[in-house]
Amino acid sequence: MKRNIKVRFHLGAGKNFMKWRIEDMRTGEVLFFNPNEVSFNLVNCKLYNQKSAAKQIHSGANKTVCSWIMCEDAIVLSEEQPFRGADRVSYNPRVTPNWDLNGENVDGKEFYNLVTLGNKVYTVKQ
Repeated sequence: MKRNIKVRFHLGAGKNFMKWRIEDMRTGEVLFFNPNEVSFNLVNCKLYNQKSAAKQIHSGANKTVCSWIMCEDAIVLSEEQPFRGADRVSYNPRVTPNWDLNGENVDGKEFYNLVTLGNKVYTVKQ
């Protein structure tokens, strides 16, 4: 299975500030989604982090794109689709320069499913 969908939270100034940015790496198509209106089920995922850029941000440099999720598919969830047993997977290089799951560095970790709720990402227990 190929992970051709790149997902990240867009922090650049402009009309898409604070929206999910979903890019199809095969076609180059980029779509933006308001996190208060849409949640996603991300399938067959891997967490990416540019460690050197993250360490610079952690030390006080201006933020730049340095993390994302690659996945096979990003499926829009309906409001009626609950999930259970979730743990938050977080990324904020100002706090810690890596993806974090319950205090563990999970850079490069693979997950079968991740779910977005608002601007946050959660694991999904199978």
